[in-house]
Amino acid sequence: MAGEDPLRRRLQDLPRSAWVIFSGMFLIKFGNFLNVFLVLFLVAQGFSAFQAGVALGVVGVGAFIGNAVGGTVADRFGRRTAIAVSMFGSSAATALVPLTHGLIATTALVGLVGVFAQLYRPAAGALLVDVVPEEQRVTAFAVLRLAINVGMAVGPLVGGLLSGASYTYVFLGDALFSFAFGVLALCTLPGGLPDTQAGAAAGATKGKGGYREVLSDRPYLLFLGSMVAATFVYGQSTATLPLHVTDAGFGNKVYGLLLGLNALLCVVIELPLTKHTERRNPRRVIAAGLALLGIGVALTGAAQAVWLLALTVVVWTVAETVYTPIANAYPAEFSPAHLRGRYQGAEGIAHTLGGALGPAVGGLLYSISPSLHWTACAAVAGLGALLILGANPGNRGEANTPQPTETPEPVSAT
Repeated sequence: MAGEDPLRRRLQDLPRSAWVIFSGMFLIKFGNFLNVFLVLFLVAQGFSAFQAGVALGVVGVGAFIGNAVGGTVADRFGRRTAIAVSMFGSSAATALVPLTHGLIATTALVGLVGVFAQLYRPAAGALLVDVVPEEQRVTAFAVLRLAINVGMAVGPLVGGLLSGASYTYVFLGDALFSFAFGVLALCTLPGGLPDTQAGAAAGATKGKGGYREVLSDRPYLLFLGSMVAATFVYGQSTATLPLHVTDAGFGNKVYGLLLGLNALLCVVIELPLTKHTERRNPRRVIAAGLALLGIGVALTGAAQAVWLLALTVVVWTVAETVYTPIANAYPAEFSPAHLRGRYQGAEGIAHTLGGALGPAVGGLLYSISPSLHWTACAAVAGLGALLILGANPGNRGEANTPQPTETPEPVSAT
């Protein structure tokens, strides 16, 4: 038990606002029913599988836009405002889905859901950077991922029960969870903005501002490239892994068990592992994690037995728990206070882009040659590891110092 005390103390010392973000993230991931059941709902409405797939793709396009817009809203109007607008907008749009008729109208509406549903993300990340001391940020982002994983593991089970009664309940449930986070944010999160005058003045002097400044940050662009590569490779767990499991002669039950193993390992090992990885050079940790991810995913192509498939899942899950918390906290090393939302938004765009390319390109390569596909995944992960090694933020002075308008007092995790 003595070995657990440092971790327990770090959790207890996290600010109240951080725990609000963790709780809100659990709520919306638990209630993320639209993405899970949209295709089934549309098919039940009489649309083809292709049409339903296009609608789901439009949700992804909306998420891409939402990340970009959300970064600007968070920096200009405040983190709390961005989260509230995101949650209330998402809630209203989601509740209208079962009342909307016609493919075009429904597709446009779910695209709007995608925009609002991701608009909060840069604000949530920026707020964690604002209020959490630098030495605790990796732990904070690890707890954030824990909330996400638990919510995503349990939520679909409840959504499945609701869908058995009516898909209307599915979308209303999703809307209710988003609304709850919006209310929680308004009632408990600090308002205002960080002290941005010095950073904004410096940006104006250089003739840059907004995303122009982010996109001119070459080391950060290398980091974003590595995240596109990481998400591209990791996305094969839901894109081509099920195809390989089927080709190996196994059914959906085995695939479900493999994903369950991944989720269980993330919940069990990620937070304790963070105690060790957060003390080391972040670029080397992320690079090591991406290299291990490439090895684990590449070995999948050679695994034909269930126990071997499970072993490859263990390898790339350990890789995920090594690099992800560090990578989630790493944008804080680059971003000045007045652009934290946009830096977080750019990271979200990188993950969205990788998430879109992964299934499309991965599926195409797999259809041409499975062995070529798994080899390409290893190469992409290796490229990501090389890119992150060059993503050195240097000494950016006060860019890493949290300066919130209001910092809540630390409270116990309980």
